[in-house]
Amino acid sequence: MIDVKTADRELQTYIRPQTFPVAIRMLKPGEAIPDRAKRPARDFKKLSMNCQVIDMARRYGWMIALTREDHICSLGIAALGFEKPTHLHNSGTLCEGMYTETKEAGQRSEAAVDQFAPGEYYALLVAPLDRTTFEPHLVCIYANPAQVMRLTQAALWKRGGKLASAFGGRVDCSEIIVTTMRTDRPQVILPCSGDRIFGQTQDHEMAFTIPWAQMEEIVEGLRGTHAGGIRYPITQFMEYEAKLPPRYMEANRLWDAEKGRSEFTPRDRVVAAYKRSFADRVPVYPIVASFAGTLDGLSIEEYCTNTTRAITAMMNYYERYQPDVVLAYNDLAKEAEAFGCRVKYSDYVVPSIDAHVLAEDKSALARIPMPDPYKTARLPGFLDQCEALVKAKPPTAIGAVAVGPWTIAMLMRNPEVMLLDTFEDPQFIHDLMRVTTDFCKTWGDAIAKTGIGLSFSEPTASISLISPDNYRDFVAPYHKELVEYFKAKKVGVTTHICGTTYPIYEDLIQCGFTTVSFDLDQQADPTLYVDQLERFVEVARGRAVAIGNVDATKFEKTTKDAMVADVRRCLDAAARQSAFILSTSCEIPPKSDPEVVRWFMDAAHEYGRYDRIFETAPPAVTPAAAPGDSGDAKPKRKR
Repeated sequence: MIDVKTADRELQTYIRPQTFPVAIRMLKPGEAIPDRAKRPARDFKKLSMNCQVIDMARRYGWMIALTREDHICSLGIAALGFEKPTHLHNSGTLCEGMYTETKEAGQRSEAAVDQFAPGEYYALLVAPLDRTTFEPHLVCIYANPAQVMRLTQAALWKRGGKLASAFGGRVDCSEIIVTTMRTDRPQVILPCSGDRIFGQTQDHEMAFTIPWAQMEEIVEGLRGTHAGGIRYPITQFMEYEAKLPPRYMEANRLWDAEKGRSEFTPRDRVVAAYKRSFADRVPVYPIVASFAGTLDGLSIEEYCTNTTRAITAMMNYYERYQPDVVLAYNDLAKEAEAFGCRVKYSDYVVPSIDAHVLAEDKSALARIPMPDPYKTARLPGFLDQCEALVKAKPPTAIGAVAVGPWTIAMLMRNPEVMLLDTFEDPQFIHDLMRVTTDFCKTWGDAIAKTGIGLSFSEPTASISLISPDNYRDFVAPYHKELVEYFKAKKVGVTTHICGTTYPIYEDLIQCGFTTVSFDLDQQADPTLYVDQLERFVEVARGRAVAIGNVDATKFEKTTKDAMVADVRRCLDAAARQSAFILSTSCEIPPKSDPEVVRWFMDAAHEYGRYDRIFETAPPAVTPAAAPGDSGDAKPKRKR
């Protein structure tokens, strides 16, 4: 027969319980209480209960004897037969309103509690297993669920099958002691509320009881299952490849790219910027529309009206310069044209409107039909361009440039006349914006359906043209509505605004634009000039992606050094913050010098490498010279 010290040692080896296994013996009348046993009433000057003394034994290592004179819990007293159950027990009154809804249900719960016959035993004796001086009736081990599982497996090592236990959620001292002794079978114990409140049993703990006569069998079962590979602590499967946080994996990918084992695609660079992370270099592209056509030998009108040739021209442009973003973009007049305006084409500059449909009669607004994206004017051709670009699957980010509601409204009415309307007839502006915003929703839906990114260009929302208050009164509410409309469809929206925009940066961010593309500050006084990219980084703090803002006017004529300097200005202002895509301040001119475009891309690739950017301390940012300024003056930045 196994002895208590060996049993304890084996339990510690295979189960490793956090507290001492507890030896429990019920003393019959005439059995002496060991002299070393503590008595709660005598030694603590307090009454105690079954769960409490078991907890003292397993945590303090004390031997304790509990008799009726030491006991306070009427449930535990009755369960161990120290007193005959009262009519309060038998009627279900002790359960009603706490554990059961009715007395009848309480009676059934009381009847389910295993009890010793009154007077069968007179004392409960508990002690840590390895220190006990008596032969226990059973051993109780408090453990976590995994440890209880191991004990259950050990109990079934020889017998197989399943272990049967019953749970009442109350009076678990009955299940620990009475049920185990009556059934002579191990029991899984779900500690009750009293055990958790008064016995200090923790949320993660369960218990397991073993009749002493079966301890040797349990120990043999622990050894056997351990040898079979079932262990505690539980053996963890470790032969897997971990899925680490994405940014950890990005660092691995950078090393792989350095060693030629992988490479970043243009789209990877853009995605990293939107995730506020870093690829190998800053993503870069010039804003290109008609330049792609003239580069391919097309006139500006051909590029804007011949969808098939425009698609070919844009893909040829991509193959030549390898930008990280490719745009479906022809001109900013097609939407106003769809409302009835007349477009004027030139051999040198982008298309414009030379007949505004509402210039003379604003009441005509009520008679203008809503354009159909699939039928009206050049809109279907633009959708074909979007679909073809998506189908071509360049390894880049791809986006479409549509025109926003304010600029459509301006082109329909005539910008100069509409500025007067802000004073003379503001309600008309809201009526017109209602129409153009509703159109932009329909138009944007059709564009987004092709699978391409969505951008609404608003060149005339510039603070060079309207005041910040004009923007907040007449434009921002419709921008916010438009952005939220597409956000609900999980489509992010980019905007581009020409000229001075820094006074409304916070407004644009509050509208919800995921990305803001901006121009150079157009203030005439160079002493008031603001580097808009630097300012946006300060204001946005990563809340929106910045696109910009190398001077687009330089692409017709500049020096290589001047282009490199402007690229480096932008990188110094924004590259360390991520959430940045290097681009131009506006669409580059249709007749841009192809060699200058190459200088721009080469400088971006060379100086936009993140390893180069982060190998030095952050540079002091020098603001760009105002457009037309020689650069000799040192303009003050307005804050």
